[in-house]
Amino acid sequence: MVWQRHHFMATRTGRLHFYPCGPLILYSLLLYAFLTKASNDSYLNDTALRLNYGGITNWAHFSTPADVRAQCADGIPLRIAYFTRHTGTLWDWIAIAAHLHVPWTRVNPGLFLQYGINASSAARVWHDVGHVICHMADILIFSDTIPDARPLLQGGCQTPIVLQVTNRFDFEVLPSDLPSYVALLSEVARRPHVWWVSNNPYEEEYMVRRGVKLPPAERRMMLRPVGTCLLPDAAPPTSGEGGGGDAAAVADATIRVAMILPPYSRHLENTFIMPWLLRHGLTAHVQVYRQHYGGPSVLARHRGVITVPYQTSVMKMYEGLAAGAVFVIPSPELFATLVRELDLHRMSFCCRDLLRNHPDDWPQFMDWYHPDFVSAHVLYDNLKDLKRFLTDHAWSSQLVSERRRIGTAAMAASRERTLDGYGHLLRAVSQQVCAATTPEQLRARGAVFRAGKSLSSLSSLSPSPLAAADDDDDNGGGVPNGLTLLAAGVEGSGGGRSGSGGGGGGGEALA
Repeated sequence: MVWQRHHFMATRTGRLHFYPCGPLILYSLLLYAFLTKASNDSYLNDTALRLNYGGITNWAHFSTPADVRAQCADGIPLRIAYFTRHTGTLWDWIAIAAHLHVPWTRVNPGLFLQYGINASSAARVWHDVGHVICHMADILIFSDTIPDARPLLQGGCQTPIVLQVTNRFDFEVLPSDLPSYVALLSEVARRPHVWWVSNNPYEEEYMVRRGVKLPPAERRMMLRPVGTCLLPDAAPPTSGEGGGGDAAAVADATIRVAMILPPYSRHLENTFIMPWLLRHGLTAHVQVYRQHYGGPSVLARHRGVITVPYQTSVMKMYEGLAAGAVFVIPSPELFATLVRELDLHRMSFCCRDLLRNHPDDWPQFMDWYHPDFVSAHVLYDNLKDLKRFLTDHAWSSQLVSERRRIGTAAMAASRERTLDGYGHLLRAVSQQVCAATTPEQLRARGAVFRAGKSLSSLSSLSPSPLAAADDDDDNGGGVPNGLTLLAAGVEGSGGGRSGSGGGGGGGEALA
């Protein structure tokens, strides 16, 4: 750049007119070449775009996924959208995503989907905003309530989808609708871009019993929750009204046993255990909490937590074990007797058919009693054993200390398996995304409403043979008609959904 230095010096000394005009000519040539190249690039790009997208006519319902070829080449994690209404599953995913260093955003389906969306409503959602939901990230994960994924599953969204089954795939589906819903899920299981994760051993057993044909083993796995709770730290117990959290109050909390009274009256804690405590003058040994009890750190302060399982697994168990809480539950033999002798009016339990179908090995499907966790709990065979646990502080404190060590170790091992599993899952799904990044594939995936029918690559997006076109929507794609899901409740912090609500008395099997 010698000429630039001379040109600068000549300008400062006022002798520019003595310098040759070569630099000015060179500037002109460079500017002309740049403008010509920009014009040619614009013309060439415009032509390519017209060739690529000229067959699309329905632009209102067209979108394309992000071009992730650069991320794939550089090994940059792909974007994830995590759909859930449930705080517990959200906390769990936050921990998993932080461990794996993946970019993600949470989407609450309750903000734009009705709970338990039916077939016709799902078709309308797909027609209106399906292209937005389908392409809001590179990988979509639906947790807690699988019907929230129905608009995309019915519509044929080609973005990889992970169905994280946490509380029955058909929660509150009407019996009359179950055949069509099972047919849809069985067809979805054959799609190579749909992956299934269950967060407890019972989910697959439940699906198979109801006729769902599961995906091949490479596209399904069982990954338990990691038991993360992000509630703010609860204030320490106080010694009295207006008092601070002193040592005496803390010591009192460690001596007493916690019990959470569920909000639904048919739980055994309400129908029998609490009345039994009152009759026998044992309430001084128990700290009773309601539904919002402060989280697992509060439970871990106590000398055990009296619990009667009403689900095969709940987030409260994983969160509690991770925090050091010890659950006091009926032994497997007593629990089986209770389920057999007490109806739903006296003891709520979601899955009575599990014990009928698997009379000998049902604990394998129920995480409360699964070999991975059962040794972390205190088990009692009768009320005499439970009374001893409440009143013999020295003996039960030593027992709880042993169980606490077992429980935290069991959750640490379970967490490691889950984190490794999600790492493997996301690598496999990311490889699938990166393998489908040619311009033609991206264009085909963008036409989610089969708008560009002249493009042969869109033939893969046609609906399954089991689907029939919606009469009210020409562009809605194929959907099975008539499926209606009842509204489902939302689990609060530290708990799980119950089987049935209501009241009742009894408890003879405990005596």
